[in-house]
Amino acid sequence: RRFESSLRLIQGLGDEEGARARLKPFAVEAAWQLSSWDRLQDALQMPSAEEGEDDFRVSLGKSLLAVHKKEPETLKTALSESMLQVTRSVASAARESYTRAYQHLLKLHVLSEIAWLSGIRADSGQHPAPGALAKKLLARCNATAPTYLGRQSVLSPLRVALLEMNLTEDAKQVELEFIRLSRKHSFPIVMEHPATSFCHASQELQVRAQLEWGKLLYTRDFRHDALQHMTKLGTRYPKARLLGTRWATEASSELLIPKVAEAEFEEIKDKLPEDEAAWFYHASYLDQLLKEQMTSRSTSGDAAGGAASRGLRRGQGSASVCPFDLRKLVVFTLRGYLQALHRGNKRLHFILNRVLQLAWDCCELNLHKVEALNEIEQQALTMEPWMWYVVLPQLISRVHNPDMRKVFTNLIMSVMSKYPHHAFWHVVQLVRSGNKDHQRLGHEMTLAVARQNSEHHRVMSTYANLCGELNNLATANPPDGHYTMSLSRHFPVLVGGGGRTKWKVLIPLQSVMTAQIPRMRSQKETKASINVFPELLFSERCLDQVDVFRTKERPKKLVFQSQDGREYPFLCKAERRGDLRKDSRMMLFGTMVNQLLEQNPDARRRNLRLITFNVVILQESCGLIEWVSKTRGLRHIIDELWKRFRAGHQQSVREIKEIFDHSKDLHETFTKQILPRHPPVLHRWFAQCTDPSVWLAKRLTFSRSQALWCMLGYIVGLGDRHGENILLETETGRMVHVDFDCLFGKGMLLERPETVPFRLTQNCVAAMGVTGIEGVFRRSCELSMEVLRDKNNKQTLLSVLHVYIADPLIEWTARQHKDAEEIGIMQARVTIGDVEKKLNGMLNVGAVVRLGPRREAESVLSPEERGRGLLGRDRGVGLSVAGQVDELLKAAMCKRNLSEMYVGWQPWV
Repeated sequence: RRFESSLRLIQGLGDEEGARARLKPFAVEAAWQLSSWDRLQDALQMPSAEEGEDDFRVSLGKSLLAVHKKEPETLKTALSESMLQVTRSVASAARESYTRAYQHLLKLHVLSEIAWLSGIRADSGQHPAPGALAKKLLARCNATAPTYLGRQSVLSPLRVALLEMNLTEDAKQVELEFIRLSRKHSFPIVMEHPATSFCHASQELQVRAQLEWGKLLYTRDFRHDALQHMTKLGTRYPKARLLGTRWATEASSELLIPKVAEAEFEEIKDKLPEDEAAWFYHASYLDQLLKEQMTSRSTSGDAAGGAASRGLRRGQGSASVCPFDLRKLVVFTLRGYLQALHRGNKRLHFILNRVLQLAWDCCELNLHKVEALNEIEQQALTMEPWMWYVVLPQLISRVHNPDMRKVFTNLIMSVMSKYPHHAFWHVVQLVRSGNKDHQRLGHEMTLAVARQNSEHHRVMSTYANLCGELNNLATANPPDGHYTMSLSRHFPVLVGGGGRTKWKVLIPLQSVMTAQIPRMRSQKETKASINVFPELLFSERCLDQVDVFRTKERPKKLVFQSQDGREYPFLCKAERRGDLRKDSRMMLFGTMVNQLLEQNPDARRRNLRLITFNVVILQESCGLIEWVSKTRGLRHIIDELWKRFRAGHQQSVREIKEIFDHSKDLHETFTKQILPRHPPVLHRWFAQCTDPSVWLAKRLTFSRSQALWCMLGYIVGLGDRHGENILLETETGRMVHVDFDCLFGKGMLLERPETVPFRLTQNCVAAMGVTGIEGVFRRSCELSMEVLRDKNNKQTLLSVLHVYIADPLIEWTARQHKDAEEIGIMQARVTIGDVEKKLNGMLNVGAVVRLGPRREAESVLSPEERGRGLLGRDRGVGLSVAGQVDELLKAAMCKRNLSEMYVGWQPWV
């Protein structure tokens, strides 16, 4: 309809001021999209405007017209001319960046596919089976960037070409893939009923089209129609029945009582025994029932009554009698999840995190914990070690639980046996822990693995000795004025060499430590032997010179040299009062956030993602932090710009502190004295790009990454965001955050509390352009918050944070109290509870509102209450995403809030 309307509009314009010439490419595209060949010929004969990028649409139209007319020589000429033109554009764009050249590469992709298809048609000896060509075309299309516009530009001309070659089955496959692409990316698409549009396709393709029709109805909120459609289709096809049962058992509908739902899922699994989704959605439904029963056991009477009422709604006969066999419910939920992993790994991270959380909850509530752990142990016998490597940090944090220790110790040891080099970098935090019980457990596991064979013994000994030296380096405190150290003099073992100092370890880069797991869809594939670590980088020495930074912790820049001579820097750091596990766990949390963002089409289209890095915990307060290359500190960039463009105008932090110390009104001083002397300059950093497209891409990336960090920072209570803890990638403009010691609202408890939820100062706003926080930034904030607050995503994120309950931070357990550990666990529960409130729409900050003198005199509030701000006061639970984002932005930009920040934070920067 859209193309028909466009074509009619262009044809009806006449020749007003060359409008038809400028719109020729659009007319050509609309004509071939509609397979309207007469109108395509007319459009091609329209006068052309100046040569430009849009000429590709015209040349593509000529090629498709030649396909329609079966004129191979004309087609060959059109394709050659078009390829030559696009190749020139690629050569020019590639000098700037691959990103800029990518759109032209997609054009070459389309042209080469049309040439390939024409070659097959010309070869009379080739008679491909129906659908075979489409499978190859779609496989190659899936190798392109997963964006709607990119793949749409490939699929649309291929569909038309296949139709003109009378390859109906192949054309319909491509058409169905395009419909699926549009649905996944929430783009409007018109689909005729499959009974009409796919009537000449194969039976298999007709079924797939019927399933897609039902999904389209469901996403458009015609849920009753979608359920009816799937119910009718499900009598013949189990996958349709699975989809209908899944929708009918969702928490928002609950159309089926448990007895019926259980029977439905069991019958579906009988018909689809190898289907990963059948096992997963059955387990997910059982998990839903189990959560309610756990809630009724762990909460007060009111909550229990609420759970009971839900049980009644599901068909429970009495509010006081549990309608389920809880032992079977626990066991079958765990079994279903892990059996799903035997059949595919699409939901690997979610399932394993949920299984570990369920095991913990069962032990904590004493809910058939023996049976739960036995089921995990039994299922693990047939699972590959790489599956458990994915959640190795969570296993290590939970292994201290007395009930779970035996099972989880065996799982950790199985991973250590299979991947000793990778696993030890994770386990070292136990081996060198300050907690004697943790240390003993770590030694027991490493000794048990070392006894298996001589190679394991050598590896464990090497890593243990080297980590001891790294720990000593981290805690070393060079004399004042010394900003370099010689390893050969102070830590000769780290320099390596021959004899007793010789060693060889895996360089703990995030890219090396992350398992590369291919998509698997069957039991045969999940049990096959695969190499999940294709890239191994080993080092036998560190560079002799170590740079020592001037900050109070005196961190050192240590450089590993790989066997091929490349250098990989790390920050070797010891926290005097902090806990470096915060940084490690924040990176695990960020990795999970990236996976959730990748599943969202809108976030993926905007390339919303966090830059994460590896953090190796040598001890609770010591560790190695991977160096993020090609980055510069925000404060250093702004300082350089000030020196360049406003030399002599800026004031030092000490001078500004003196002004604030003598100020009677901080807000007035901040707005009338400080800000006027320090106007924003960060936007000039982006203006240094010579290519306008690079400048725009860099600024968009900055705005979007800043939005993501703002929302995530608020959720986890991230503070201390001064200019040295925020870095910018020099090539892309993407924001990177480091140093996560001030986490979970700790900034609000400082002597000078942090009054803003995140850093959104004048430079951060000016760098986003004339629209400021509106447009790109606000929409990215809302999208990030939508992903984080999604019902399913919320539970996944909270389960990742559960490590703080299983293994509390030092600052929560360091009190001289006999119940220090229990107090730490309670603190962790409160902390995670605060995160959950924020994910439900809660605010604990806000813009300051001051009453005038006359209003204050008439106020019913006490003087103390009138003087209190909004900091730390929970309010607004249940706010919409847009409402929550709006309040946060107001609080972050409130001049009165900024004026009350401590001077070292530099709120004027």
